[in-house]
Amino acid sequence: MSDKNHLLLVDDDFMMQEIERHQLGEEKYRFSVADNGVDALVRVSADKPEIILLDVSMPDMDGLETCRRIRADEDNNDIHIIFVTSHDDDETRLAAYEAGGDDVLTKPLNPAEICRKVEVALGSRKQVESLHRQIAETTTFLMSTISTSGEYGVVMTAMRQSMGCKSLAELAEVMIKALEDFDLQGTVQLRVPGETLTINTERRSSALEQEMLLRLSLENKHIVDYGSRTAFCYPNVAILIKNMPQDDPDVYGRIKDNVALLSEAGEFRMQALVGEISVRRQQESLSKSVALAAEVLAHADSQYKRGQSEMAQIFDELERKLEWSLAGLGLTEDQEQGFIKLLRPITERAQALYDEGVELDEQLSRALGALQDSLAAK
Repeated sequence: MSDKNHLLLVDDDFMMQEIERHQLGEEKYRFSVADNGVDALVRVSADKPEIILLDVSMPDMDGLETCRRIRADEDNNDIHIIFVTSHDDDETRLAAYEAGGDDVLTKPLNPAEICRKVEVALGSRKQVESLHRQIAETTTFLMSTISTSGEYGVVMTAMRQSMGCKSLAELAEVMIKALEDFDLQGTVQLRVPGETLTINTERRSSALEQEMLLRLSLENKHIVDYGSRTAFCYPNVAILIKNMPQDDPDVYGRIKDNVALLSEAGEFRMQALVGEISVRRQQESLSKSVALAAEVLAHADSQYKRGQSEMAQIFDELERKLEWSLAGLGLTEDQEQGFIKLLRPITERAQALYDEGVELDEQLSRALGALQDSLAAK
Protein backbone atom coordinates (compact mmCIF):
# COMPACT_ATOMS: atom_id res chain seq x y z
CA MET A 1 0.00 0.00 0.00
CA SER A 2 1.38 3.44 -1.04
CA ASP A 3 2.06 6.00 1.68
CA LYS A 4 0.71 8.76 -0.60
CA ASN A 5 -2.61 10.36 0.26
CA HIS A 6 -5.51 8.80 -1.64
CA LEU A 7 -7.79 11.09 -3.70
CA LEU A 8 -10.96 9.98 -5.52
CA LEU A 9 -11.92 12.09 -8.57
CA VAL A 10 -15.62 11.78 -9.47
CA ASP A 11 -16.72 13.40 -12.73
CA ASP A 12 -18.58 12.21 -15.82
CA ASP A 13 -16.15 14.28 -17.92
CA PHE A 14 -12.89 12.39 -18.54
CA MET A 15 -11.08 15.61 -19.47
CA MET A 16 -12.01 17.17 -16.10
CA GLN A 17 -10.55 14.14 -14.31
CA GLU A 18 -7.29 14.61 -16.21
CA ILE A 19 -7.20 18.33 -15.46
CA GLU A 20 -7.62 17.72 -11.75
CA ARG A 21 -4.97 15.01 -11.77
CA HIS A 22 -2.54 17.26 -13.67
CA GLN A 23 -3.10 20.34 -11.52
CA LEU A 24 -2.66 18.42 -8.28
CA GLY A 25 0.42 16.58 -9.50
CA GLU A 26 0.27 12.92 -10.49
CA GLU A 27 3.47 12.13 -8.60
CA LYS A 28 2.24 13.68 -5.35
CA TYR A 29 -0.96 11.68 -4.67
CA ARG A 30 -2.52 8.30 -5.32
CA PHE A 31 -5.58 8.77 -7.53
CA SER A 32 -8.64 6.73 -8.33
CA VAL A 33 -11.51 7.84 -10.56
CA ALA A 34 -15.25 7.31 -10.95
CA ASP A 35 -17.46 8.38 -13.89
CA ASN A 36 -20.72 8.59 -11.90
CA GLY A 37 -22.23 8.51 -8.45
CA VAL A 38 -22.90 4.77 -8.37
CA ASP A 39 -19.31 3.96 -9.33
CA ALA A 40 -18.11 6.44 -6.69
CA LEU A 41 -20.04 4.62 -3.95
CA VAL A 42 -18.47 1.31 -5.02
CA ARG A 43 -14.97 2.75 -4.96
CA VAL A 44 -15.49 4.39 -1.55
CA SER A 45 -16.61 1.06 -0.16
CA ALA A 46 -13.72 -0.86 -1.73
CA ASP A 47 -10.87 1.56 -0.94
CA LYS A 48 -11.89 4.51 1.19
CA PRO A 49 -10.12 7.69 0.01
CA GLU A 50 -9.07 10.55 2.22
CA ILE A 51 -10.41 13.24 -0.10
CA ILE A 52 -13.10 13.19 -2.80
CA LEU A 53 -13.36 15.81 -5.56
CA LEU A 54 -17.05 15.41 -6.44
CA ASP A 55 -18.74 16.99 -9.48
CA VAL A 56 -22.19 18.33 -8.65
CA SER A 57 -23.80 17.92 -12.10
CA MET A 58 -23.84 14.28 -13.20
CA PRO A 59 -26.55 12.18 -14.87
CA ASP A 60 -28.70 9.64 -12.95
CA MET A 61 -27.22 10.44 -9.52
CA ASP A 62 -25.85 13.93 -9.08
CA GLY A 63 -23.02 14.87 -6.73
CA LEU A 64 -25.36 16.05 -3.94
CA GLU A 65 -27.17 12.70 -3.72
CA THR A 66 -23.86 10.85 -3.99
CA CYS A 67 -22.53 12.85 -1.05
CA ARG A 68 -25.63 12.16 1.04
CA ARG A 69 -25.27 8.41 0.46
CA ILE A 70 -21.57 8.49 1.33
CA ARG A 71 -22.34 10.35 4.58
CA ALA A 72 -25.11 7.85 5.40
CA ASP A 73 -22.34 5.48 6.44
CA GLU A 74 -20.79 6.82 9.68
CA ASP A 75 -17.49 5.17 8.79
CA ASN A 76 -17.15 7.71 5.96
CA ASN A 77 -17.50 10.79 8.15
CA ASP A 78 -13.74 11.36 8.12
CA ILE A 79 -13.63 11.61 4.30
CA HIS A 80 -13.16 15.23 3.19
CA ILE A 81 -15.55 15.94 0.28
CA ILE A 82 -14.90 18.95 -1.99
CA PHE A 83 -17.66 19.72 -4.49
CA VAL A 84 -16.69 20.87 -7.99
CA THR A 85 -19.34 23.03 -9.72
CA SER A 86 -19.82 25.65 -12.39
CA HIS A 87 -22.22 27.61 -10.14
CA ASP A 88 -20.64 30.08 -7.74
CA ASP A 89 -23.72 31.18 -5.77
CA ASP A 90 -25.04 30.96 -2.24
CA GLU A 91 -27.78 28.51 -3.16
CA THR A 92 -25.27 26.01 -4.57
CA ARG A 93 -22.98 26.38 -1.56
CA LEU A 94 -25.90 25.92 0.87
CA ALA A 95 -27.01 22.77 -0.97
CA ALA A 96 -23.44 21.43 -0.84
CA TYR A 97 -23.26 22.10 2.89
CA GLU A 98 -26.62 20.45 3.59
CA ALA A 99 -25.61 17.37 1.57
CA GLY A 100 -22.51 16.93 3.78
CA GLY A 101 -19.81 18.62 1.76
CA ASP A 102 -16.75 20.22 3.34
CA ASP A 103 -15.78 22.74 0.65
CA VAL A 104 -16.56 23.96 -2.91
CA LEU A 105 -14.37 24.54 -5.97
CA THR A 106 -15.73 26.43 -8.93
CA LYS A 107 -14.98 25.81 -12.57
CA PRO A 108 -12.84 26.66 -14.37
CA LEU A 109 -10.40 25.30 -11.80
CA ASN A 110 -7.52 27.43 -10.60
CA PRO A 111 -4.38 25.27 -10.08
CA ALA A 112 -3.28 27.21 -7.01
CA GLU A 113 -6.78 27.13 -5.50
CA ILE A 114 -7.32 23.40 -5.98
CA CYS A 115 -3.88 22.60 -4.53
CA ARG A 116 -4.48 24.92 -1.56
CA LYS A 117 -7.88 23.44 -0.72
CA VAL A 118 -6.60 19.87 -0.96
CA GLU A 119 -3.65 20.72 1.31
CA VAL A 120 -5.99 22.43 3.78
CA ALA A 121 -8.25 19.35 3.73
CA LEU A 122 -5.30 17.04 4.39
CA GLY A 123 -4.09 19.29 7.20
CA SER A 124 -7.56 19.28 8.72
CA ARG A 125 -7.67 15.46 8.54
CA LYS A 126 -4.34 15.26 10.35
CA GLN A 127 -5.59 17.57 13.08
CA VAL A 128 -8.78 15.53 13.49
CA GLU A 129 -6.80 12.27 13.58
CA SER A 130 -4.44 13.76 16.17
CA LEU A 131 -7.41 14.94 18.21
CA HIS A 132 -8.98 11.47 18.04
CA ARG A 133 -5.72 9.94 19.24
CA GLN A 134 -5.55 12.42 22.11
CA ILE A 135 -9.17 11.69 23.03
CA ALA A 136 -8.50 7.95 22.92
CA GLU A 137 -5.36 8.33 25.05
CA THR A 138 -7.15 10.63 27.49
CA THR A 139 -10.09 8.23 27.71
CA THR A 140 -7.74 5.34 28.37
CA PHE A 141 -5.94 7.39 31.04
CA LEU A 142 -9.21 8.45 32.66
CA MET A 143 -10.52 4.89 32.69
CA SER A 144 -7.26 3.73 34.21
CA THR A 145 -7.45 6.54 36.78
CA ILE A 146 -11.05 5.66 37.61
CA SER A 147 -10.10 2.00 37.99
CA THR A 148 -7.12 2.90 40.14
CA SER A 149 -9.22 5.22 42.30
CA GLY A 150 -11.82 2.51 42.72
CA GLU A 151 -9.16 0.01 43.72
CA TYR A 152 -7.64 2.44 46.23
CA GLY A 153 -11.17 2.98 47.54
CA VAL A 154 -11.46 -0.75 48.23
CA VAL A 155 -8.19 -0.71 50.17
CA MET A 156 -9.10 2.44 52.11
CA THR A 157 -12.51 1.00 53.03
CA ALA A 158 -10.88 -2.21 54.24
CA MET A 159 -8.32 -0.23 56.27
CA ARG A 160 -11.04 1.86 57.88
CA GLN A 161 -13.20 -1.18 58.70
CA SER A 162 -10.23 -3.14 60.05
CA MET A 163 -9.69 -0.53 62.76
CA GLY A 164 -12.99 -1.55 64.34
CA CYS A 165 -12.35 -5.31 64.26
CA LYS A 166 -12.12 -6.95 67.67
CA SER A 167 -11.39 -10.53 66.62
CA LEU A 168 -9.56 -12.55 63.97
CA ALA A 169 -12.86 -13.61 62.42
CA GLU A 170 -14.02 -9.99 61.96
CA LEU A 171 -10.71 -8.90 60.41
CA ALA A 172 -10.59 -11.95 58.13
CA GLU A 173 -14.08 -11.15 56.80
CA VAL A 174 -13.08 -7.55 56.02
CA MET A 175 -10.01 -8.73 54.08
CA ILE A 176 -11.94 -11.47 52.22
CA LYS A 177 -14.57 -8.89 51.19
CA ALA A 178 -11.81 -6.65 49.79
CA LEU A 179 -10.44 -9.54 47.70
CA GLU A 180 -13.95 -10.17 46.35
CA ASP A 181 -14.26 -6.48 45.42
CA PHE A 182 -11.07 -6.93 43.36
CA ASP A 183 -12.65 -10.03 41.70
CA LEU A 184 -9.90 -12.14 43.23
CA GLN A 185 -10.03 -15.66 44.57
CA GLY A 186 -7.79 -16.15 47.55
CA THR A 187 -7.09 -17.17 51.12
CA VAL A 188 -6.43 -15.07 54.22
CA GLN A 189 -4.49 -16.38 57.23
CA LEU A 190 -4.31 -14.50 60.55
CA ARG A 191 -2.10 -15.56 63.44
CA VAL A 192 -1.79 -14.65 67.12
CA PRO A 193 -0.05 -16.67 69.86
CA GLY A 194 -2.15 -19.75 70.48
CA GLU A 195 -4.59 -19.13 67.59
CA THR A 196 -4.47 -19.32 63.76
CA LEU A 197 -7.42 -18.58 61.47
CA THR A 198 -7.30 -19.54 57.77
CA ILE A 199 -10.26 -18.86 55.48
CA ASN A 200 -10.70 -18.40 51.70
CA THR A 201 -13.17 -16.55 49.49
CA GLU A 202 -15.32 -19.66 49.43
CA ARG A 203 -15.67 -19.26 53.21
CA ARG A 204 -13.90 -22.50 53.99
CA SER A 205 -10.45 -23.55 55.16
CA SER A 206 -7.97 -25.76 53.32
CA ALA A 207 -5.39 -27.62 55.39
CA LEU A 208 -2.97 -27.49 52.44
CA GLU A 209 -3.31 -23.71 52.05
CA GLN A 210 -2.90 -23.25 55.81
CA GLU A 211 0.28 -25.32 55.85
CA MET A 212 1.72 -23.58 52.78
CA LEU A 213 1.13 -20.06 54.15
CA LEU A 214 2.64 -21.03 57.49
CA ARG A 215 5.70 -22.43 55.74
CA LEU A 216 6.17 -19.34 53.54
CA SER A 217 5.91 -17.09 56.58
CA LEU A 218 8.44 -19.16 58.50
CA GLU A 219 10.79 -18.93 55.51
CA ASN A 220 10.51 -15.13 55.77
CA LYS A 221 9.40 -14.80 52.13
CA HIS A 222 7.52 -11.53 51.72
CA ILE A 223 5.96 -11.73 48.23
CA VAL A 224 6.16 -14.97 46.28
CA ASP A 225 4.98 -15.41 42.66
CA TYR A 226 4.39 -18.79 41.10
CA GLY A 227 2.21 -19.07 38.03
CA SER A 228 -1.10 -17.30 38.46
CA ARG A 229 -0.68 -17.39 42.26
CA THR A 230 0.94 -14.82 44.48
CA ALA A 231 1.46 -15.04 48.25
CA PHE A 232 1.89 -11.99 50.51
CA CYS A 233 3.43 -12.98 53.86
CA TYR A 234 3.84 -10.92 57.04
CA PRO A 235 4.51 -12.00 60.65
CA ASN A 236 0.81 -12.11 61.60
CA VAL A 237 -0.93 -11.95 58.19
CA ALA A 238 -0.65 -13.96 54.98
CA ILE A 239 -2.73 -13.67 51.80
CA LEU A 240 -2.68 -16.11 48.87
CA ILE A 241 -4.18 -14.94 45.54
CA LYS A 242 -5.09 -17.76 43.15
CA ASN A 243 -6.06 -15.84 39.99
CA MET A 244 -3.65 -12.97 39.43
CA PRO A 245 -4.41 -11.25 36.05
CA GLN A 246 -1.14 -12.11 34.31
CA ASP A 247 -2.56 -11.34 30.84
CA ASP A 248 -2.69 -7.61 31.68
CA PRO A 249 0.61 -6.31 33.11
CA ASP A 250 -0.87 -2.96 34.19
CA VAL A 251 -3.76 -4.53 36.09
CA TYR A 252 -1.41 -7.18 37.48
CA GLY A 253 0.91 -4.52 38.85
CA ARG A 254 -1.93 -2.51 40.41
CA ILE A 255 -3.51 -5.59 41.99
CA LYS A 256 -0.14 -6.64 43.39
CA ASP A 257 0.41 -3.21 44.94
CA ASN A 258 -3.12 -3.04 46.33
CA VAL A 259 -3.05 -6.52 47.89
CA ALA A 260 0.33 -5.66 49.43
CA LEU A 261 -1.26 -2.54 50.95
CA LEU A 262 -4.19 -4.64 52.18
CA SER A 263 -1.75 -7.12 53.76
CA GLU A 264 0.22 -4.35 55.45
CA ALA A 265 -2.99 -2.79 56.80
CA GLY A 266 -4.03 -6.20 58.13
CA GLU A 267 -0.61 -6.68 59.73
CA PHE A 268 -0.84 -3.28 61.39
CA ARG A 269 -4.24 -4.14 62.87
CA MET A 270 -3.08 -7.61 63.88
CA GLN A 271 -0.17 -6.17 65.86
CA ALA A 272 -2.68 -4.14 67.86
CA LEU A 273 -5.03 -7.11 68.16
CA VAL A 274 -2.26 -9.29 69.62
CA GLY A 275 -2.04 -6.94 72.60
CA GLU A 276 -5.80 -6.46 72.82
CA ILE A 277 -6.46 -10.20 72.75
CA SER A 278 -3.79 -10.78 75.40
CA VAL A 279 -5.34 -8.14 77.67
CA ARG A 280 -8.80 -9.54 77.00
CA ARG A 281 -7.65 -13.03 77.92
CA GLN A 282 -6.09 -11.71 81.12
CA GLN A 283 -9.32 -9.91 81.95
CA GLU A 284 -11.33 -13.05 81.32
CA SER A 285 -8.97 -15.05 83.53
CA LEU A 286 -9.10 -12.41 86.27
CA SER A 287 -12.90 -12.27 86.00
CA LYS A 288 -13.08 -16.02 86.49
CA SER A 289 -10.75 -15.75 89.50
CA VAL A 290 -12.84 -12.96 90.98
CA ALA A 291 -16.03 -14.95 90.41
CA LEU A 292 -14.48 -17.99 92.06
CA ALA A 293 -13.23 -15.88 94.98
CA ALA A 294 -16.68 -14.38 95.37
CA GLU A 295 -18.22 -17.84 95.37
CA VAL A 296 -15.71 -19.12 97.99
CA LEU A 297 -16.21 -16.02 100.12
CA ALA A 298 -19.97 -16.36 99.97
CA HIS A 299 -19.72 -19.97 101.02
CA ALA A 300 -17.29 -19.15 103.84
CA ASP A 301 -19.46 -16.26 104.93
CA SER A 302 -22.48 -18.50 105.05
CA GLN A 303 -20.65 -21.05 107.17
CA TYR A 304 -19.23 -18.29 109.40
CA LYS A 305 -22.63 -16.74 109.99
CA ARG A 306 -24.17 -20.11 110.69
CA GLY A 307 -21.37 -20.90 113.16
CA GLN A 308 -21.74 -17.54 114.89
CA SER A 309 -25.48 -17.98 115.12
CA GLU A 310 -25.09 -21.43 116.60
CA MET A 311 -22.47 -20.10 119.06
CA ALA A 312 -24.86 -17.36 120.20
CA GLN A 313 -27.59 -19.92 120.73
CA ILE A 314 -25.20 -22.13 122.70
CA PHE A 315 -24.22 -19.27 125.01
CA ASP A 316 -27.86 -18.28 125.52
CA GLU A 317 -28.77 -21.86 126.36
CA LEU A 318 -25.72 -22.18 128.59
CA GLU A 319 -26.74 -19.05 130.46
CA ARG A 320 -30.31 -20.31 131.00
CA LYS A 321 -29.17 -23.75 132.16
CA LEU A 322 -26.64 -22.15 134.46
CA GLU A 323 -29.35 -20.04 136.04
CA TRP A 324 -31.45 -23.16 136.66
CA SER A 325 -28.49 -25.06 138.02
CA LEU A 326 -27.50 -22.25 140.35
CA ALA A 327 -31.03 -22.13 141.72
CA GLY A 328 -30.62 -25.72 142.97
CA LEU A 329 -27.32 -25.08 144.76
CA GLY A 330 -28.83 -22.97 147.51
CA LEU A 331 -26.72 -19.91 146.69
CA THR A 332 -27.76 -16.44 147.66
CA GLU A 333 -28.98 -14.09 144.92
CA ASP A 334 -25.79 -12.06 145.14
CA GLN A 335 -23.71 -15.20 144.72
CA GLU A 336 -25.74 -16.24 141.66
CA GLN A 337 -25.42 -12.79 140.04
CA GLY A 338 -21.70 -12.80 140.72
CA PHE A 339 -21.28 -16.14 139.06
CA ILE A 340 -23.33 -15.05 136.01
CA LYS A 341 -21.24 -11.88 135.76
CA LEU A 342 -18.18 -14.07 135.42
CA LEU A 343 -19.65 -15.70 132.28
CA ARG A 344 -21.13 -12.55 130.65
CA PRO A 345 -17.78 -11.11 129.37
CA ILE A 346 -17.17 -14.37 127.53
CA THR A 347 -20.54 -14.18 125.74
CA GLU A 348 -20.05 -10.47 125.00
CA ARG A 349 -16.61 -11.20 123.50
CA ALA A 350 -18.10 -13.92 121.34
CA GLN A 351 -20.76 -11.44 120.11
CA ALA A 352 -18.07 -8.82 119.36
CA LEU A 353 -16.11 -11.34 117.33
CA TYR A 354 -19.30 -12.13 115.41
CA ASP A 355 -19.92 -8.43 114.68
CA GLU A 356 -16.34 -7.95 113.51
CA GLY A 357 -16.74 -10.92 111.17
CA VAL A 358 -19.89 -9.38 109.67
CA GLU A 359 -18.11 -6.06 109.07
CA LEU A 360 -15.12 -7.82 107.46
CA ASP A 361 -17.47 -9.76 105.23
CA GLU A 362 -19.15 -6.54 104.09
CA GLN A 363 -15.77 -4.94 103.31
CA LEU A 364 -14.66 -7.95 101.22
CA SER A 365 -17.99 -7.96 99.37
CA ARG A 366 -17.62 -4.26 98.52
CA ALA A 367 -14.04 -4.83 97.30
CA LEU A 368 -15.13 -7.73 95.07
CA GLY A 369 -18.00 -5.69 93.70
CA ALA A 370 -15.74 -2.77 92.83
CA LEU A 371 -13.29 -5.15 91.07
CA GLN A 372 -16.09 -6.76 89.10
CA ASP A 373 -17.41 -3.33 88.03
CA SER A 374 -13.90 -2.29 86.94
CA LEU A 375 -13.50 -5.43 84.83
CA ALA A 376 -16.90 -4.95 83.24
CA ALA A 377 -16.06 -1.38 82.24
CA LYS A 378 -12.91 -2.39 80.33
